[in-house]
Amino acid sequence: MINERMFGYNFGERMFVGGIELLKDSERKLLRILSNYLSRHNKLPTLEQLETIAGKRKDQIIQVLRELEKQGFIRWENKSSVEYVVILQAWENGTSSIKSPNISRGADYWTMY
Repeated sequence: MINERMFGYNFGERMFVGGIELLKDSERKLLRILSNYLSRHNKLPTLEQLETIAGKRKDQIIQVLRELEKQGFIRWENKSSVEYVVILQAWENGTSSIKSPNISRGADYWTMY
């Protein structure tokens, strides 16, 4: 029997390729924005900054963040601010790296990598 998830099929709003569920475009975009912003600025953007960068309304951003948390890409225990998000998995291909806004970029960079 052929498993439809082995090929590129869209079941409702979810896309499967090779049996792997892919993120929606809005989820992938916001996850990349968070990850890249954290890498460049050593902190996460505010909700207002995300509105500008992502071109989305606050309610849309919060909805996408909740979906990313539900899927295990981020942890967001204190929902009073986006700056409390912890990225658990920055890419959907299985590459995971735990990052938080409090990472030191000094000598740790040379000892961690």
